[in-house]
Amino acid sequence: MGFMGGFFRALGFEGEKKPKAEKKNKSQATYSLNNKGNKRVDQIDGVSVYYPEIYDHIFDFAGFVMEGKPIIISLEGCDKENSNRILDFLNGFIFASNARMINLDKETLYLILPEGMSIEE
Repeated sequence: MGFMGGFFRALGFEGEKKPKAEKKNKSQATYSLNNKGNKRVDQIDGVSVYYPEIYDHIFDFAGFVMEGKPIIISLEGCDKENSNRILDFLNGFIFASNARMINLDKETLYLILPEGMSIEE
């Protein structure tokens, strides 16, 4: 506020109030995979969530990463054997494609980022 703004305010004239910029909180991923209705979410923060139930399903999902799309893999519907096979495949795929895998929730939820893509923390 300059001298003139203070002068007009002293005379009872209110200047134009400038809207203040509001601070936005960083958005965080919100999800509940084990909610009451056992409903599976399709997306978390705009990233598609896939639920492979058998080992063969993972090949389709790996194709999305090769196309440059990030994906989330949920292993909640897999038995232990298929879950281990899928994780073994993902580890090899991640290494070969220079992608990145981030464990989001215990041992059931994984974010797969294509090469060159990162997340804001």
